[in-house]
Amino acid sequence: MPRLRPARRRKILSAVTVVLLLLSGGCGGKKAGAADESRYDKIKKAGVVRVGTRVDNPPHSSYDASGKWVGFDLDIAAAIAKRWGVKLELVKVDELTRISYLQNDKIDLAIASISKTRKRGEQVAFSQTYFFSTQTFLVRKGTATSYRDLAGKKVGASRGSSSIGNWNGWLTRNGFPKDDNIEQFGDKHAALAAVKQGAIAGWTEDYEVLASYAGTDPDLAVLNVPGGTGLKLDGIAMHKGDPSLTDAVNAALQDIAASGEYDPLYDRWFGSGSTAPVPRQGSIEVWPNG
Repeated sequence: MPRLRPARRRKILSAVTVVLLLLSGGCGGKKAGAADESRYDKIKKAGVVRVGTRVDNPPHSSYDASGKWVGFDLDIAAAIAKRWGVKLELVKVDELTRISYLQNDKIDLAIASISKTRKRGEQVAFSQTYFFSTQTFLVRKGTATSYRDLAGKKVGASRGSSSIGNWNGWLTRNGFPKDDNIEQFGDKHAALAAVKQGAIAGWTEDYEVLASYAGTDPDLAVLNVPGGTGLKLDGIAMHKGDPSLTDAVNAALQDIAASGEYDPLYDRWFGSGSTAPVPRQGSIEVWPNG
């Protein structure tokens, strides 16, 4: 058998070494079979959970008269942090950044009144539904009493809101053409002002949000139509591909419901004595032990 020249032998040995290093997890690679650390484990190690929520979305999350950040979503976030034994760090988000901040690792969870939709489910993972409602319209009193009064008129919606799809779904189901000219607002206060000024015939949003705004202005009214334009199912959003984190969030929500802690939180913000009463339309599914 012919002997290999030294240069040729060195090339072969170098190639074999690279292959062995890759297989064994060398050169900075992961060891075979090593799993990525769950974000939940990172949260526990850091001792803090970063939660993105909004400031213009009462009664879910907003600033009160004294400038304090309050709302149902904040209470849910605090209850989860307590069960995990970590501190709660709130991060201001809007309708766009509540998802992009998850993708860019600026927050761990988004608890920001996010309606669960299939399209959004392609970008983030969702928890169980923790709040059930419908979507409808805010109008000036005396200008409309039904959705049919708004068909064909200029209406507005929050930018990227699922209420846009629900409104077009209602139009289609009831024999009206789809509305491709809905004005989208990046600021809910701007949408509110547009309704008050008559720039739009109505603003479609979550029922409880509209009820909260209407409760402070006698010239505004919410169209309270059974079933609304469509359902609103809120879930906690988180990074996709991390089942341990999803399980931890769902377990916390189930514990909050099973312990009875959820009920007073709900009643505080959505009960009959609140500024935006919303009758309970669903409940967090609690799995039995075993």
